[in-house]
Order: sequence, then C-alpha cells, then structure tokens
Amino acid sequence: MNRDCAPIPPAALQAWSKSFLSGQDPEIRDALLSDSRVVTYSAGTVICRGNSDYRVTLVHKGRIRAKVTSWDGREVTTRYATAGHFTALPAMLTDGAPSSLEAVTMCEVSVLNPNTFRRLMRTRAELAYQVAVYLAESTYETVAYLEDNLFNSVQQRLSRHLLEMATPTVNGLLVQTDQTDLAHTIGSVREVVARALKKLDDIGAIRRYRRQIWIEDPALLRSFASTDLRGRRLPEVRDS
Repeated sequence: MNRDCAPIPPAALQAWSKSFLSGQDPEIRDALLSDSRVVTYSAGTVICRGNSDYRVTLVHKGRIRAKVTSWDGREVTTRYATAGHFTALPAMLTDGAPSSLEAVTMCEVSVLNPNTFRRLMRTRAELAYQVAVYLAESTYETVAYLEDNLFNSVQQRLSRHLLEMATPTVNGLLVQTDQTDLAHTIGSVREVVARALKKLDDIGAIRRYRRQIWIEDPALLRSFASTDLRGRRLPEVRDS
C-alpha cells in the first residue's frame, strides 16, 4: 500500500516517542507511520496466530501478550507489549514466528507495512543496527520469562503476571481474567492457580469477584513475585 500523504494520527506519534526508535530520523518515522493503519482490538482478541500470520504493530495503548502454544493446547507467555512497544519484528524478518499475539486489555495499535519496514532496514544502517539491538534485548527478556516459568513457583509466576496484567481504573488496579486464562498465561493448570489465588486473597494482596481480580496491595503482591534474570524491575502499577 502507498499512503505517503496520509496524515499521521497523534496517538501514533506519541507511541513512537516512547519507542526504541524515537531517536531515528523523522523521515523514517513518517515513512513507517504514514504507511500504516490504526486498529483497535478488544480484550481477549487473538491478534495473530503465529507462523505466517503475524502483525507488525506499534502499540498506542493497552497490553498485548505474546505466547506459544503446545500441541495439546497448553500456553506460556513469552513477553508483554505495552505503549511504545513493537510486536512481531522477528516474524517480519523471518516471514513468520511460532508465537501468537493476544490483547490482554483493549488495545489500539498502528499496523505497519512489513515491506516498508524491511526496505528501510536495507537502506538505513542506523535503523538496522537499532532493530538488531532491540531484538537481542527482546531475546533476553524471552529467556527471562522462560526461566521464570521453568524454575520459579506458581505463586511467584502468578504474582508477577497479575502485576504485569493490571490496568489502573478509578476504583483501583484491575485484572480482568479468570482462573483458566491465568493458568494458560503461566503454563499451569486451573486447580493449582485457584489455590495460589486463594492464598493471595486470604492475605489481602488481591480481591476476587467473578472475572475480576482487584489488586489491593501491590507492594505485598510484588514481594511474592519473581524478577527476571536481568534484574528488570516489575512495573510500578498505581491507581489512577
């Protein structure tokens, strides 16, 4: 598609300013964002299913989960993407990837044209180098999630994912999900997650109501959570 003259939405420009490419030549920014379209996904929507089905996006708002699924339907999270993050850059370079993307919350994104992105990378060395660094860092983050899922307890994994999935609302920090979805998210089973949630509820870290989990004490929940192998701090989620 050719949309060089299309106006760039302010939300896309703001997301770009938060991204790892914010210091790039504005000409690169304009070429990519002008040749894109804004799409909104509701919570729970499968954005793409992996392999040759991928979406290169710049996230404006919301939270997207990258996951891999085994042959028997078990899932494990490999990373989260929030405002200013890109999705599916590895898939863009290899024409497919084994992971799929799902909207954790309502999301707005710019869906980029992969052909335009690849063309710019072939002709702009600085852009190609920055993307390479980003992919290396993303690899370390994915390894951290896998380490977490392999070596840490369900309680640790569950606490960390609740913090990463939380959305600030006027009534507090909210995670809209259920026990089955949480089990899929951390690669466990519903019964084990139910016991871990009860423990967190009993000590006052969370409060549950149907598909809603309210984080009552973020600091207490953080004390249960695991950190990744690079020492990345867990998100400081606060009430709005």
